[in-house]
Amino acid sequence: MSAVLLMKFKLGIFFVITLLLTVGCTDEREVEYDLLSDCENHFQATSYKVAVEVCTEAAENGITEAQWLLANIYEFDLTGEGADPDNAFNWYLKAAEGGHMRAQTLVGESYLHATGVTQDFEQAFQWLNKAARNGDPNAEFNIGYMYFAGKGRNKDISAALSWYRKAATKDHLMSINNLAWIYATSKKKTIRSAKKAQYWAEKLVISDDNRSVFLDTKAAAYAIAGDFIKAVELQNEAIANLPEEVEESQLLEFQKHLESYQQEKPWEE
Repeated sequence: MSAVLLMKFKLGIFFVITLLLTVGCTDEREVEYDLLSDCENHFQATSYKVAVEVCTEAAENGITEAQWLLANIYEFDLTGEGADPDNAFNWYLKAAEGGHMRAQTLVGESYLHATGVTQDFEQAFQWLNKAARNGDPNAEFNIGYMYFAGKGRNKDISAALSWYRKAATKDHLMSINNLAWIYATSKKKTIRSAKKAQYWAEKLVISDDNRSVFLDTKAAAYAIAGDFIKAVELQNEAIANLPEEVEESQLLEFQKHLESYQQEKPWEE
């Protein structure tokens, strides 16, 4: 066989192999698409018992969104057959390992708060950091909390503010709240700022779910700005909007804030 014919023969084999691989990959993608579509359609239609079957098949094929949905079914007992938190966490973990951002955050939160697993701050930070690198504001908020509270990290208010700010720029309300609160109540003069406290407090969107907490924060922001009449008004409103089942410690804390503003003193902590 001449050198030219040999080269053509090799190129022909290469073309056939490439074509077969391309067709194989396309077929595999189509199968994955169909599996996930079936899973999502049954989940959205609330036919959860069927969803468990089709989502399991998709999840076992490594489709992370199917793993996430399957975990939700087990965690929240969507089939009505009893919640299965262990199975739920295992699927959340598989989804997280596959790069699913929300799953990474949830696994991190689980380790942070010992929800269904043994508390492990290092695992929490690693998973939250993965999700934060993908831009998840919930993960950024939780990392901010770890630095603020000294949970598995050295307590670092500046680092906490930095992480809260990242999440706040994506309209994460609790991060906005925490920024306003820290700037309004910090004992450190280098951090305390009436201007910054009010800037973030004005961005709070108050709803029934967060009313008492956000009003408490807004009151602190007005107090540090010297408007104690408005601070007292908002703090009274915050106390009035506490839920009936509120813990006594939180009620007492809110009342202490009110007494401070009535004495025309900003709250510090």
